[in-house]
Amino acid sequence: MDIEVAKGDADDVDLLAPLWKAMVEHHRSVAADDWPVREQELSWDLRQREYRKWLEDSTGFLLIARTGNVEAPVGYAFGRLMASGPTFDLGGIRGEVESLVVAADVRSHGVGTALLDACRDELRRRGCGYWSVSVMEANAGAVQLYERLGFRPWIREMLGHLDERTEGQS
Repeated sequence: MDIEVAKGDADDVDLLAPLWKAMVEHHRSVAADDWPVREQELSWDLRQREYRKWLEDSTGFLLIARTGNVEAPVGYAFGRLMASGPTFDLGGIRGEVESLVVAADVRSHGVGTALLDACRDELRRRGCGYWSVSVMEANAGAVQLYERLGFRPWIREMLGHLDERTEGQS
C-alpha cells in the first residue's frame, strides 16, 4: 500500500471528524460497556477544540496519512510537546502521541506505523528524546503496534467510579 504522510494545520482539522467518530465507536466496542464513552458529536467537538488550541500555541502538530490518489485521509496522528516533569530525567520536554487514528479498512497495512514513524521524526526535530502514548488496556491491536515500535509500560493510569466500593471497604 502506497502511504503518504504530510503535515496538516488548523484548516485540515475538519477533515479528521469521520475518522475520530469511527474511533469513538471502536473504543465503545473495545470498552465492552465497562466504561462510559461519549457520543460521537460531543466527543468530536471537544477534541477538535483541543487540536485547534494546541496547533495555535505550537505545542501540537498534526500528521495526515493518505493512500494513492484518494484525497480523504485514511489516518492521522496528533503529537504534543509536554513538560517532562520533576521525577524522571527525560530532558526538558517529551513528546506525547495524543491521538493515533487509522480507518478500520486499512488497519494492519502500515498506516499506523507510517504515522508513528513521522511523529517520531517530528518529535526528534523539536528536541524530544522520549515520547509516550496512552492506550486502552483492552485495545490489544494498538498495544501490539506501540510495543513493536519500542514503547513499554511506564506509568499505569487507573480509573474507578467514585460510587463503587471494593471488597474489604467499609
